[in-house]
Amino acid sequence: METEKVGLFEAIYTQRAIRSLKPEPIPDDVLAKIVEAGTKAPSGGNSQPWAFVIVKDQKSISKIAEWGKAGFMAMYDRALERLKEGDPLPFPRLKPLVEKLEEVPVFIFPCHVRPEGGSASPGGQSIYPATQNMLLAARGLGIGAVLTNLALGYSDEIKNLLGIPENVDLMATIPMGYPDKERYGPTTRKPVSEVTHWDRWGEMR
Repeated sequence: METEKVGLFEAIYTQRAIRSLKPEPIPDDVLAKIVEAGTKAPSGGNSQPWAFVIVKDQKSISKIAEWGKAGFMAMYDRALERLKEGDPLPFPRLKPLVEKLEEVPVFIFPCHVRPEGGSASPGGQSIYPATQNMLLAARGLGIGAVLTNLALGYSDEIKNLLGIPENVDLMATIPMGYPDKERYGPTTRKPVSEVTHWDRWGEMR
């Protein structure tokens, strides 16, 4: 497995959503390493209420892509209805990914595993530190990834397709592949001084 020489803070400061992905497959050992990074995240009481479904099967990917496109286009059409003259088209970065969604080589679904008969609970939030670990691991391994909710409007259909039990909730959809036109690099974010309040709201430094 080839890895980049990327330190922790370099990975954090250069991580970005990669939506332009090559269709070539990702080796299983690389995917396993990414998921392993997810399992190292903290969780409440070390409950580790998570599972990760890696989808590489082309027939399943095609069906998930179909649902992802349908959900996205419904959202896109609603956004178009709210546009005013001169407004840019909605979701300009996500739309190219959706248009080629069936070419994505891997989907990973981070899941929250509830006790049998249990309802959704705040424990499901533990999936997000795990997901961020996975995104950083993908960055370090030179794999492109983006956190989305694509196709989650069809969660029941996806669960049925993939044999996911009733007590397991899909929490996110991560399309993953080798970067194509986009690359990791420095990101543009608000300065810390603009988003940090010291002791009381409004006390900025």
